Amino acid sequence: MRKKIKKFFTIQIFTTTLILSLLIVLIKIYLPDKYEFIEPISIYWTILSSVIFIYWFILSPSILEYKESEKLLIDIKSSLSNIKDDAIYFKQLKQDFDIKKFYETLSKWLNNFFHNIADNEDKPYLEMFEKLNSISLEWERLWITANHIIRMKQELWILKKSFLRITNIKETDALPVIIHRLKNFLTFMVIVTLIFLDITSEWLDFIGQIQESLILFLVSFLYIYLSFVISWFDNPFDKRRFSWFLDLTFIKDFSQNLKT
Repeated sequence: MRKKIKKFFTIQIFTTTLILSLLIVLIKIYLPDKYEFIEPISIYWTILSSVIFIYWFILSPSILEYKESEKLLIDIKSSLSNIKDDAIYFKQLKQDFDIKKFYETLSKWLNNFFHNIADNEDKPYLEMFEKLNSISLEWERLWITANHIIRMKQELWILKKSFLRITNIKETDALPVIIHRLKNFLTFMVIVTLIFLDITSEWLDFIGQIQESLILFLVSFLYIYLSFVISWFDNPFDKRRFSWFLDLTFIKDFSQNLKT
């Protein structure tokens, strides 16, 4: 299912970029020669290539945040598995341990967090963590050994820390708004310059015009696609906008399994 969604959004991005690039080529073809007033001096091509390095500089913080998000998911999966194993051990150790109540509270916490991130719903998942803390008092009353309680609490705190970090990544941009505006300005200026660039010659035959249009198409496609990638890298958990989103469905599935 995830591969199908990723494929769909990759096609969506590709198709949007393709249409815009073809539109630019058509504008260039039908633009009267008198409007092509920008001379193709050598320094222009140097500036054009340097914009790629600027894009990479802009994209770097988002890539680092994306890799951090991948690590967070690994930590969450590990903690969920350890918490469930510890809960089963608590039940075996003390039959009075209310594992059903613990699972219900944990399930609500996970479910609320998932819908907060995946569906942009405003559900109070932090309040559910406080309920888990109050449940932990019962473990001490049952005389469960301290080292097991500490280990369980550590896993719960790792979950809380990971959830807060994911929420922070979702709600805050990796790049300031001014950087996004700079990126949009650079993309716009590159495209406009390509459209009004005087690269035609009277001696160009039909094949030469095709080669010119192909170069314009490839350059336009590259810059527009990079612009989309930079914009959509800010929230790696948004499956509606981002083609390489990080899937949090395993949290929902784990939450449902706790109820069975």
